[in-house]
Amino acid sequence: MQRFVVVGGGVAGHRAVVELARRAPDATIDLVSEEACLPYDRPPVSKELLHGSKTAEQILLNGAAVYEQTNIRHHAGTRITAIDRVHRKVVAAEGAEFAFDRLLLATGSRPRRLPPACVGEVAVHYLRTVQDGLALQQQLIAGRRVAIIGGGFIGLEVAAAAIRRGCRVTILESQSCLLARGMPILVSEWVDRLHRTEGVEIMLSASVIAMQQEKSGISIVGSGWTIEADIVVAGIGAEPNVELAVGAGLEVGNGLVVDAHCRTSDPEIYGAGEVTCHPVMHGVPRRIESWRSSSEQGTIAAQAMTGAAVVFDEIPTLWSDQFNANIQSVGFPDLGVEYQTIGDPASNSWTLVSLGEDGSIVGGIAINRGRDASVLKRAVRNRAGMPFMQPRVA
Repeated sequence: MQRFVVVGGGVAGHRAVVELARRAPDATIDLVSEEACLPYDRPPVSKELLHGSKTAEQILLNGAAVYEQTNIRHHAGTRITAIDRVHRKVVAAEGAEFAFDRLLLATGSRPRRLPPACVGEVAVHYLRTVQDGLALQQQLIAGRRVAIIGGGFIGLEVAAAAIRRGCRVTILESQSCLLARGMPILVSEWVDRLHRTEGVEIMLSASVIAMQQEKSGISIVGSGWTIEADIVVAGIGAEPNVELAVGAGLEVGNGLVVDAHCRTSDPEIYGAGEVTCHPVMHGVPRRIESWRSSSEQGTIAAQAMTGAAVVFDEIPTLWSDQFNANIQSVGFPDLGVEYQTIGDPASNSWTLVSLGEDGSIVGGIAINRGRDASVLKRAVRNRAGMPFMQPRVA
């Protein structure tokens, strides 16, 4: 009987165990998750959960509630602290051991933290887990002053949710524009206008030096400026959870290094999800923070673990809902040497297309244009040029 162990209860780990159960119904499958709950859909944590339009129970991943009807054994609230590659087992903090023939590491990532010297005694909110979302949701009360450190997608989604709940919001971004990592300036400027129009105050080139809890609220100090807030939220990026891999002597770079078949430097250990650094888009190795990529990679990893000759080659995509805008990113828009637009960038519905040196489409951003996002994905996969994006005449 085969023994599979999956460490990590996010979407990659969940998709993996579901696929393993389908392909190997006689195997033993242990899903070990540090979170003390069933796997859930993470994108709604910064959207519907903060808005209050969905509960924690309503964002559970499909199939997670029926593990007991399969050969999946879910070990919630269990933290794995070591991998014994010689004896093929993983060891939990409380001493439990899980033997494996093949192991999948889907340990995900965690929010990057502000320096302790900057934070002091202030309770800063970070948003990653459903517990984080529920805790922040309770604090988003109408009239409260919310300071958000970081103008990336997480910070912007929190800002939209807080405005929707009647809060007064200030975004503090250390760079000269929003979405400085990975987004072309035309998109950054459009998102900036959207948030200012909705009432968000945005301070650019605003690095935080220190915070202090005062009677009147939290004092946040930068170079030449000070603001006060009731709540501080930080969204300054994510770090891969590679400690298990490092301790086991697996190859680690910007994440757990895996090949196109999701294998690590140990052929019996696989990786999937945000923790991995893997070949994407014709061989370029990157670590991708994308729900869709993590989901697909979890499935592919499970197929490879059961002997299938499969390759993970998903085009990276992500989406963000902010106010009434749906923003979809495809491929790597930041790698373009030339940009073209479809529609008017001053409107609420347009698409930016990113072209490489050879004129092929390497990525793009579709704003309130779902069809364009689908066409962009096909264009990137086919290395098509700009004519691929033009409407077809019947």
